[in-house]
Amino acid sequence: MVKKLWQQHSFILLILILALGLRLPHLNGSFWLDEAAQALESARPWSQQLDIANDFQPPLIHLLLFFTMKISTTEWWLRTIGALIPGLITIWASYEIGKKLQNKNVGIIAALLLATSSFHIFYSQELRPYSLPAMFAVLSWLYLIKATRKIKFSKSNWFGYALTSLLGLYSSYLYPFLWLSQLLWMMCCHKRWWREVAASSSMVILGFLPWLPKFLEQLQVGENVRQQLPGWENVVSISQLKSPGLVMGKFIFGMINIELNQFFIGITAVIFFGSLYLVYLDRKSFKKPRFAQTIQLLLIYLVIPMTSAWLVSFFVPVIQPKRVLYLLPALYLLMSSLAYMSTKTKRKHFGTIIVSLLLALNLSGTLQYHLNVRYQRENWRSLYQEIAKNYPVSETVLLFSYPAPFSPWVWYDQENYPVVTTGKLYIKNVMALSSITKSVNDYRYVLLFDYLRDLTDPDDQLRTELWSLGFHEINTLDYPNIGFVRVFSRNKPTAKLSTFNL
Repeated sequence: MVKKLWQQHSFILLILILALGLRLPHLNGSFWLDEAAQALESARPWSQQLDIANDFQPPLIHLLLFFTMKISTTEWWLRTIGALIPGLITIWASYEIGKKLQNKNVGIIAALLLATSSFHIFYSQELRPYSLPAMFAVLSWLYLIKATRKIKFSKSNWFGYALTSLLGLYSSYLYPFLWLSQLLWMMCCHKRWWREVAASSSMVILGFLPWLPKFLEQLQVGENVRQQLPGWENVVSISQLKSPGLVMGKFIFGMINIELNQFFIGITAVIFFGSLYLVYLDRKSFKKPRFAQTIQLLLIYLVIPMTSAWLVSFFVPVIQPKRVLYLLPALYLLMSSLAYMSTKTKRKHFGTIIVSLLLALNLSGTLQYHLNVRYQRENWRSLYQEIAKNYPVSETVLLFSYPAPFSPWVWYDQENYPVVTTGKLYIKNVMALSSITKSVNDYRYVLLFDYLRDLTDPDDQLRTELWSLGFHEINTLDYPNIGFVRVFSRNKPTAKLSTFNL
């Protein structure tokens, strides 16, 4: 039985093993800001699990992690349930979609590209709702494809489609754009199933209605933050003109920084024009109904959600590459289909070259992600350990330019260091800054976090206030992606400031 199973599914099983191996490093790394906030919210009592007005996300991942934490609260365990397993299922379901749309080879190519993508690897380790909706997206497409391929009504497939669509809506507010693409595909290509589409859509809408008031509340809270904190919109979203290009750039190049230099422009041009050439090579294949239907579906899968999210972002800034992670399988399935069909043309090696280039970029990005700390998450755990080792809790106070201590510090602070916060998102709104900071006079050391202070304290008023109180900057801790933690004391420094780079 096991031997037969291995013979039938050996390729996808090997790809899944490879995917798991590439996702294990850093799985137990430190939580960064958003992950720690997610963990803290999910750790609250059950009665507070839906109190997430400040987190512009649906509640599914909060509820999932609430039960997950009953077993363990370690980083690797929470990420495994919230991101790693959904990521692996996404790879498997993409393989199944490719196999059903074209053949096994298309599925294998798409799964291999997804397994080695540093972009997908990163968010298969992220304790936030990015891997989860990507899983529901491919599963819902898989159920829909299977349902429409049946001659007779398949209750299990239609129910599976409705359920995964509803769970997708409860996992990401960008999921409706994908659901819209599925409805458009059904209207264009499978009108005979309109009753089933109407019935499943009604189930999905009715299932999401109870959450609608909470969604409107979150929308209002998000608007208030945008008004109170100038520049925050640039943090949560990106320029409308740049966003489509950045999304595709991240899909292709992964976690490495994208720069407009000759290398990136050249590689992008090769892939773009190479894709067009693949379409040209495969033009005769478009006369084959199955191939034409495959390309049509994948283009709808990829283009409609991306375009819809881009248009909505003119009014509500929602688009970022990580938020449309669920479109990455569509891109790889499209490239795999075109590459495979080109093998049946006179230029049969051209598709192989394009796929090999994508695979090389994936492996290069993955290698850099694993080896270069600049591409990894903020290491708050090590920062806390450094502070706890060198600055006694009885003599040290932490100063945050934020309404509350940052969530990663709260998560890792086992010593319960005393903290002082400005209590506001934007320090210019603080009328009596001296009354807030005067409490630091009782301590030998004051640790001022620069994290986000370019937004919350753009005029550097906190440092000025500490100087006016007689404190001197005696040391600086520098952690990649977190920035400086400035150490102040009433004693003047006896030597040049030292900087710890970890």
